[in-house]
Amino acid sequence: MVRLSKRITEPSILVKPISRFGGLDNIHIALLVLVAILIMLLLTVSYNTKIYVINASASGNATNHSVASPRHTPSDIKLIAERILASYGTINSSLSLLPYLSNVSAVNVSYAPITKQWYVSVPYTGPVNGKSYLFTISIDDLNTSDFTPFVQAIRPRSVSNDYVISKGVVKLSGATSCQTGNSTPVYWFIDPYAPGSMQSLQNLTSLQSRFGSRVNVTLKILYAQASQAIAATYGLNNTMQLGKYLLCASGQRNFTPFVRAVNATYQGTYVPAYQLQTLAGESGLNVTSLDSCVSSSQQAINAQAVQAKYYNITSSAAVLTDCEYLSIPQTAQDSVCYANPSAC
Repeated sequence: MVRLSKRITEPSILVKPISRFGGLDNIHIALLVLVAILIMLLLTVSYNTKIYVINASASGNATNHSVASPRHTPSDIKLIAERILASYGTINSSLSLLPYLSNVSAVNVSYAPITKQWYVSVPYTGPVNGKSYLFTISIDDLNTSDFTPFVQAIRPRSVSNDYVISKGVVKLSGATSCQTGNSTPVYWFIDPYAPGSMQSLQNLTSLQSRFGSRVNVTLKILYAQASQAIAATYGLNNTMQLGKYLLCASGQRNFTPFVRAVNATYQGTYVPAYQLQTLAGESGLNVTSLDSCVSSSQQAINAQAVQAKYYNITSSAAVLTDCEYLSIPQTAQDSVCYANPSAC
């Protein structure tokens, strides 16, 4: 049997009694106290910190007041936002409809003194689904030309002096009323070959039917980009025939049946003169008078181009009411009612 040469000793285990702090030493206790103090300090600062925001309704009256007064008033900012909206009308995209889809009577304006930024929210209606959305802009109080649209990545290159004055209506800067008597003048500018222009004539005849003698609607023909593209293939004189026939037919009693007939056959492509002549006869127009007008209408169309340039109208279709309110065919009724409330 093997004997051990050394005596084996068992390790000793020391057990300390639990103190009144649950076994925590002084360092851990100090850390816990420090954390508790920091939490209480954070809660105290958060409770006593106030963020002041000025909210303004569509009327521009502030509902709360800030300690730090901004340079501009809610009414100032609302007008700037309306000018920004109007500037989208010059963008060559679907955003050009934004000024006429926005409801500026329901605008909300607020101010954050910490960032010195104004926030403007304008509800607008989607043209396809009819749903309501918000168009929001932040505007720097110190430099109001510095603005950022939240929803749309595209912004106008410059801010127009025109502004959205009512739902569907843009007020042209510097323009004045040209109404004489009780009839409100309405100028309907179209490039006949531009998308939607021919269909807009149904809005024109509906406007005439509703308001009767209270409005004086005049069709104006533009030779713009769409017609120029057609002219490159079919020639200038042939392309201009559609506009001339529409212009001359608009002065006759049976213009509405002619519009319906043209829209029923129009496919967005070139319309030859012989087809227009046939539709005119079928619609009950005075063909002799129509032919005479068509042959001498070029001078009138040239004058209309000058008028369109004066009002900076380049897109089709555009509606000018009382020489100072711009709209699209879908909101022409709103424009008439704004220019002449008694007509509505």
